[in-house]
Amino acid sequence: MEGTLSLCLLLLLLAHLPTTGPQQPQLALVDAFLFASKQQPWSPLDALRYLLLRNSSLNMEKITTILRDYQNGLIQEPQQLVSDLSSLDTLQFITALRLLFQGRKEQTALIDVDFDAMKVALERSPGGNRSLFTAARERCVPALRKGGCVELMSALLSLSGGEFVREDFIMELPSDLPDNTFRNLTAVFKDLYDMFSSATQRAVYKWIIQGLQKTSKSHQGSEVWVTAENLWFLGRYIVHLGIHNIHRISLSEMRLFINYDNATKQLDSVCDIKHATAKAFLRRVNASGFDMANVSIAYRVGLLVCFYDNVHQLDVADARSLLHQLIKCNQLRGSQADVQKLKSQLLAVVMRNQTLNESLGSVSDAVVGLTPGQLEALSAQAVQSSIAVLQQVSGWTRSQTIILVHKYIGTSKFLSFRNITQLGSLISGVDANLFYSVSTEELSQALESTLSQYAAHLNPAQQHAIVGQMLTASDVESVLRQIPGVLFAEVSLSTLLRLRSLDTEAFEEKQLTRSQAFFLYDSLSRRTGAVDLISTGQLLKGIPCKEIQRMSSVSFIANFSLFERSFHLLSPLQMNCLAWKYWEVLHTTNTSIPPILLSVLPVEYVDNMPSTSCKSFLVALGRVDLDLLTVYAEKREAVVKKVLQCLREGVRDEYDVDTLGRLLCHLPPDTIRAHIAAPALSAALRQFRSCPRLSQEQKDAIKSKLAQLYGSPWEWSAELTQDLGLLVTLLSREEITAIANKYPEEVWPLAVPVSGGSVPEEFLAALFDAVHGTEARDGISAQPGTECDAVRAPSADDIRKLLEANVYWTDLELQCMSDDTFKQTVELLGSVGRYNTSQLHTLKTRARQAWGPLSTWKSYHVISLGTIALALTEEDIMELDLSSIDTLTALSQQHTWTPQQMSSLLSRFLEASGLSLGALRGSDLAGLGVILCGVEPSQVSLISPEAYSVTAARIGTLPCTLPVLRELKRIAERVFGEAGTWNSSVLQEVGAVAAGMTLEELRNLGTELMPYLQPQAISAIPPDLFREFSREQLQSLGPENVAAVTSSQCAQLSQEQMQGLQAARDGLRERPASAAATVNQGASPISSSVPLHFSSVPWFWPVCACPCLLWECLL
Repeated sequence: MEGTLSLCLLLLLLAHLPTTGPQQPQLALVDAFLFASKQQPWSPLDALRYLLLRNSSLNMEKITTILRDYQNGLIQEPQQLVSDLSSLDTLQFITALRLLFQGRKEQTALIDVDFDAMKVALERSPGGNRSLFTAARERCVPALRKGGCVELMSALLSLSGGEFVREDFIMELPSDLPDNTFRNLTAVFKDLYDMFSSATQRAVYKWIIQGLQKTSKSHQGSEVWVTAENLWFLGRYIVHLGIHNIHRISLSEMRLFINYDNATKQLDSVCDIKHATAKAFLRRVNASGFDMANVSIAYRVGLLVCFYDNVHQLDVADARSLLHQLIKCNQLRGSQADVQKLKSQLLAVVMRNQTLNESLGSVSDAVVGLTPGQLEALSAQAVQSSIAVLQQVSGWTRSQTIILVHKYIGTSKFLSFRNITQLGSLISGVDANLFYSVSTEELSQALESTLSQYAAHLNPAQQHAIVGQMLTASDVESVLRQIPGVLFAEVSLSTLLRLRSLDTEAFEEKQLTRSQAFFLYDSLSRRTGAVDLISTGQLLKGIPCKEIQRMSSVSFIANFSLFERSFHLLSPLQMNCLAWKYWEVLHTTNTSIPPILLSVLPVEYVDNMPSTSCKSFLVALGRVDLDLLTVYAEKREAVVKKVLQCLREGVRDEYDVDTLGRLLCHLPPDTIRAHIAAPALSAALRQFRSCPRLSQEQKDAIKSKLAQLYGSPWEWSAELTQDLGLLVTLLSREEITAIANKYPEEVWPLAVPVSGGSVPEEFLAALFDAVHGTEARDGISAQPGTECDAVRAPSADDIRKLLEANVYWTDLELQCMSDDTFKQTVELLGSVGRYNTSQLHTLKTRARQAWGPLSTWKSYHVISLGTIALALTEEDIMELDLSSIDTLTALSQQHTWTPQQMSSLLSRFLEASGLSLGALRGSDLAGLGVILCGVEPSQVSLISPEAYSVTAARIGTLPCTLPVLRELKRIAERVFGEAGTWNSSVLQEVGAVAAGMTLEELRNLGTELMPYLQPQAISAIPPDLFREFSREQLQSLGPENVAAVTSSQCAQLSQEQMQGLQAARDGLRERPASAAATVNQGASPISSSVPLHFSSVPWFWPVCACPCLLWECLL
């Protein structure tokens, strides 16, 4: 009750300001709180009662303090805010909700009421928005009948991205709202369309048509509501119209609708329309008197034009006009295979009476569908005259851009700012070496526009050439400011070492590598304070543990938020140092260690955390990726064990799901099966959709929960299938095949791998079954009279649909593919990463048949092969034209070359280009990538130290053999000095090359430098040298490096060394402070009297169970 009345007082203050005079409400409030100040404990209710009886005075300072404390309490405990809001009457509730959503700071005579701070606190609190939505739902839904809450619905429904607006909420909405309220609420739903799930969109659609049917004045039939005005009123919800409804639309109403100017804009927005719905609309439009064979009306039907099916009736002019309309079809969600097919058909019509040279500039983005062979046949003049159109087209493959750029530039050896600007999206086809021909002034201009826009599309050789050319300018310090953040990684440590002066602001928006960050932090810290450095861009990446330790307790706690908002930039070692520093200052400050730091300390610290810390523990960890926070499965298991202890009653409801957040992805299978209650299940499944690394056991458990909540997959709706997203891929092969046949538009998009993940094989196999089992495709036999007669060879449409699932074609089916199909889809086929050796050889044979002898292949042929290139033999390689570094750069993207293949590729490149190892530039080394590992160890010394110095960081990531690494280490010493003098930034820069150190050099590595060896270097050190590290050195490795230790290295270590390795893995210090009985937050550090217990076997294999197989194969 106290909180409710206090909130009322806040609202009264706002409602009656500004005020003057002795009889105003403020004075009455003052009188009330004077009474309250005399009561111990006092009651606001008694104070208000007293206010009715007497008019006395109160100390202003007292009431201000009370209200300020109350407001601070609401900010610190957002759930209390929701609780107090719920206790208000409807008018007060709506007033408070409006102030909260506006998020303003309201000034009153007593205090400034900060509704923005309350709103932010509520949003940050797990379950805060859900609680607010639930409270508002109870008040606002009934109030809608009287027009209340309507103006707040947009803000309310968009809480947490519209997640809380489910079908049950829509079903609660009154169906008898006043017309004005109904239309205003519908406008809100239309504005928030993209926020809602497919099932919610469907529910909203049903609610809208229910209202339209009730407001219709005609009673001539159940479908009379489908008028032109109502079709327009539906907005994007028009895509949910049933096909039977579309067929019953009056032809006169359809004509009227299509003639609406607003209808064109509406139909331009239906990016999620289904194929059958679009076709039904087009048929009805055609029947209403609009001849769809006449493309002059195509612009009126918006995105429906993407489903045009009268191509055979079009003349050249109409086909060309329609192609221009199809540009907007890129907005359509889902597979673009049908659109690509339509564009190809229209392009064929355009070219009936014209050559491609004549029509190139007039066929819009359909040019993306041209094969490399067709582009090669273009004249240079045609490309040059059409460049303004071509440079705006998106979706080019690299082989296409290479051909078009060659046609545009010709044999010119120079590039200019004007050329770069005109090329636009084609810039990725420019020969890397051409960037060296651009003056630094013009290159600087280009970096402000085209090069910056398309930087991510450039290959490593191109990126390095651009940065390398820029750094030839006289004023390098100014140049560094101009290099875009995404390209800044190409600035080498050796370049930074040569700088005369450094300015913190120059690196504020740069994406820094670890070696850059360590060097810059060290250099800048000599004249800039730690607080300024850690608050500037990514410089925090470079803070060493000793700097964290040096911070005073007061400064560390005061500025901890700077670390907290950038945890993602810190390494596990830095997080560990941060945790120990926080643990140290606990006894000198009135604070408690953040649970996220507790989780990176040794396991016993988490084990002994008291249950009183559970809430903050779950909330903090629910916001981060536990896989990034802890690199060891055992420590993650300890954290999850504590999570389960905190969840004694399991995951009870949606609020528990909100609290757990990403932690849900780490729940054991048994917990998922047995301890996620029904009220939590829907929200939990939504969270599981975003889990990138689920085990098979977890997937099986989630699948059982899908069946529990939604029943048999055979009965699922299209909306449910779409909303479940990647969870559909967990089903059995038979279930997926059935759903894919039933709802292809919902299932096919799932074949595209998400970032950092892969598509399950069972799912891909099911998609293949769905395609392979459909009716006969075009051209069953590509080669009549051969063994292909009875084979259903893949068509271009099949291949475009299947994506990764193309891996399931048999050798014979691939062999029977037509030449045209192969040429159209070779790059898509080359993007598949799971072929077996036999399939690769079959596809290579198809390439020979389609393109002719290998000696006639051009650069774009080789580049378009993708993974198919892995089938090239050493003899094949020697036949190819590999004179361009861009060709080698494309080949280097494959990571499973044999040593013999890498050696042949490097030799052929040097021979074809006429270059020697010593003549290679930095961009050449950057482009060669893994192929550089094919160099003979005896030849490594020929590599230019200057070229190595500017690409040391890239070379340090390569899995070369130990003899090559030892020779590269000698070059590194010519650049950075003797290995014994290398500091943290150099060790980070040289990466794996540090594994080439001698026994003596490894023995002499200081413990302070051990954490800065890169994991690649650790894995590459031979076991007989690795065993020479002391216990102190091993204990200083840091968590990431210990994770890289191989089982063969571990096998050489003594018991004492293994203890050091275990200590590094657990995050212990040299003199570890072990956990006492409990972790008392806010108390003194844990006692160090409890010893660690190392058994002889159980902990040994977990430490050494992270073999780097690639290294071991190469060593």
